[in-house]
Amino acid sequence: MLVTKGGREVLMKKAKYLADRNDDYVVKIVNGNYELISELFHHKTVKPSDYTAKELNFIKSVKRYIVTNKVYLRPEFEKQYFSEDVHYMKVARVPLGRTFDDVFEIDIDEAYWKTAHLLGIISDSLYKRGAKGNISKQCRLTALGSLAKKVYYYEFKGKALKRIKTDKDPLLENLWFTICKRVSDVMHEAINSLGSDFIFYWVDGIYVQGKSENITKCIDIFNKWGYNSKYKQIKQIHFHEKGFTCNDFGTVTRDFNYPNYSSKKDKPLTYSEDNGLRDLAYKILNEDYDIVDSIESEKENE
Repeated sequence: MLVTKGGREVLMKKAKYLADRNDDYVVKIVNGNYELISELFHHKTVKPSDYTAKELNFIKSVKRYIVTNKVYLRPEFEKQYFSEDVHYMKVARVPLGRTFDDVFEIDIDEAYWKTAHLLGIISDSLYKRGAKGNISKQCRLTALGSLAKKVYYYEFKGKALKRIKTDKDPLLENLWFTICKRVSDVMHEAINSLGSDFIFYWVDGIYVQGKSENITKCIDIFNKWGYNSKYKQIKQIHFHEKGFTCNDFGTVTRDFNYPNYSSKKDKPLTYSEDNGLRDLAYKILNEDYDIVDSIESEKENE
């Protein structure tokens, strides 16, 4: 069958046509691109890439190196990690309305990329090729994050959703979570050393009350694990009802929301990709819905 490529409007019209006929069909979703698969139609939407040809080639070469060399089968990666084993953010218990006026931010330099190199997931040559000045931070993260790529299949019978199937490679995904877990563990060692002077950390940056010894503690721990780091002074961090606001010197302001918890207040909730994609699948069928614009909006709000 001829595979057509193009706009989302065509995909939605074909999906509605199949729904009205009560036909079987599949909506496949990967990296923001949608594919409609049925006996009558095979149509793909093509989302413009955010990367240059050089960057796309780099992203592919990272995965190609890992797969070709079967890095995931090495004994040091036998232990399995999952998303719930990784903490990307932790906030100290701070009274509502508290303001910190004397704060430092200490960041691990190239945290995930350096970790992949330290763990032997990427080679020396790949590490140098992806260094700052050669490849953007976002491109490096995409190259590693793509190891945990998921492909969603929404199987329909008419307008009824029969089931959702998810394809992923658990061996490659485990490498990604191993990288994330290492950075998380290093951050928690720094937290333990800071005691009550810890304010919060977010991925690879930790925020502490402004004492020079706190900077030294964090840098020493990061150095011990093989990381370079940098620090800067922050003007103010203010805690409010929705979260906290971090004001750098100058015009930069960043807002952070508190991590969400269940109604029992006992278990952190993670963003549910399945639920979000299920809603999108229904909207494709039943509404005049702009898929790509919605995804872009969600990314901007993350």
